[in-house]
Amino acid sequence: MKISFLTPAYNSSEWILTMLNSIPKDYAYEIIVCNDASTDNTLEILEEYKKTCPQLKILINETNIGASESYNRCIAEATGDYVAIIDSDDCYVPTISDVLAQVDGEYDIYYYNMITRNGKIVEKAHTDGYQWPGQFKIIRRTFIGDAKFTTQSEFAGDWDFNVALVNKIPKCKYTGLVAYWYNFPRENSESDLHLRGLK
Repeated sequence: MKISFLTPAYNSSEWILTMLNSIPKDYAYEIIVCNDASTDNTLEILEEYKKTCPQLKILINETNIGASESYNRCIAEATGDYVAIIDSDDCYVPTISDVLAQVDGEYDIYYYNMITRNGKIVEKAHTDGYQWPGQFKIIRRTFIGDAKFTTQSEFAGDWDFNVALVNKIPKCKYTGLVAYWYNFPRENSESDLHLRGLK
């Protein structure tokens, strides 16, 4: 299976190398990063990284449009069989390779679990429904259809995206593996940047 790893990046110079290095390159058909008009040296870091990572594709927003719309742009540009969504200030843990090894084309979504910055493990179960809409899943690209990240003041942009996917009644696999390190809670985390599009 061809896996597209997708992330928006806004002023992510402190974190983005850790994120990129955490992606198992043996499984990366493409890595699409949308630089959302960063004012730090995020773009320079990406361009340097691309010299040794041919899978990296850099999208550039001339103006800041927020994480949600940047995610939508990444999804539109993806060409892999599946997409793996990760925030630029988070990273995978080594067990992500064990998750990716299970992506065999049988399921629409492959779920895994995450551990937060303060050590809390967030587990995804088949009974969760619309709960825990975070990025801890790998999704068949053609299954996404018209599901979109949205920009709202009440909650993160991935909530509506997740609801739209659940409403399609996907065939899911729950790997039970902790494979994602969520850099939260902290101020100015990527999870809050969807609000930037409202300003």
